Amino acid sequence: MEIHERNLQKEEKVVRYTHINSGAPSVCIMFSGAGYNYNHPLFYYATMMMIEQGIDVVHIHYQYEANLLKTHRVEDISSLMMADIHLVITDLSQKHIYQKTILLGKSLGTIPITLHLAKEEIFREAQIILLTPLLKLPSIAKATVLITQEVLLVIGNQDPYFHHETIEEMKERSIQIKIIDGAHHSLDINYHTEQSLQTLKTVMAELKRFIS
Repeated sequence: MEIHERNLQKEEKVVRYTHINSGAPSVCIMFSGAGYNYNHPLFYYATMMMIEQGIDVVHIHYQYEANLLKTHRVEDISSLMMADIHLVITDLSQKHIYQKTILLGKSLGTIPITLHLAKEEIFREAQIILLTPLLKLPSIAKATVLITQEVLLVIGNQDPYFHHETIEEMKERSIQIKIIDGAHHSLDINYHTEQSLQTLKTVMAELKRFIS
């Protein structure tokens, strides 16, 4: 297995990504949250699990202002992110051809997946994993319901972005939904270590089942 750190120049900006490459036929491209990066538990163990299952992994290390969601329209955020993401995808596709792709995003990282990537022909057959998507944002809710690919959505019922009406609408489609009772936006159970670890274990089991 090889780990490559790539720096792509975009005008005056550098877009960085990590490619964990074992020569596998499948790849999982991961999109982190605003303050929840690849060293945090959900991504750390999701990465470990993907490698264990014989799947290469790509971490896109985009960097934006901390209060992006409070200062910009969600459509503008998605366009900003896609400019960086397309740079990474183009560079990756020039070096590796994968038979299967998994798109895994959390929170902020679900925005470009739902609004753009799920609609692109290159990802027509991709599996999509949405961790704590921003369902209270109308454009995200609408786009998520309309995704035609196989989707796994994981969210806590104490997450401030949990939206009961959207969840009910999704149940009428082919979207697979796992609601974690008592979990907040990080899919933790506040101040309960053992329950939070069990939640992490549950989420990883759902991911493994979904991609198998």
